[in-house]
Amino acid sequence: MRYLLSLLLVATLSGCGTVPMAYQPKDMSLEQAYIVVEQMVMTQHRNWKPDYFVMTEHYIGWDFGTVSKSVGTGTSFGNTTTRNVGERVYYNQIEEVKLLSWKRKFKQWYVVSLTDLNGRVLKHIFRTRQLRDAELATDALNVILKDRQTTN
Repeated sequence: MRYLLSLLLVATLSGCGTVPMAYQPKDMSLEQAYIVVEQMVMTQHRNWKPDYFVMTEHYIGWDFGTVSKSVGTGTSFGNTTTRNVGERVYYNQIEEVKLLSWKRKFKQWYVVSLTDLNGRVLKHIFRTRQLRDAELATDALNVILKDRQTTN
């Protein structure tokens, strides 16, 4: 019985976790890179897609929004979504863009992550089931990061 429980635990744990992938980013134009990142982030799976995403000259920001309902005198009926840039990662904090292989519920996913100088993940910015999309997002983020770090 103990053997079966141990086997079940090992099988469960082996079904998840991220592993860095060896990938050499390709070059693209800066204009195309901004388009690619915005499109990839905003079209990813609904579980990870932010309500709001912005790339400024100093940081990447996103938020998952808040919804408030109001009813009564002097207020309109309906829902209002307020968008704040709740999370920011400044370009000067980012050391590297990493492409990770991720098993989730025994399915293959790919994650594009921003890491700091110590190798800690600042943000998993993009998740997809398509390796090509993850590589394209990695390429684009590297182009933007290279430009922003030389400009700032």
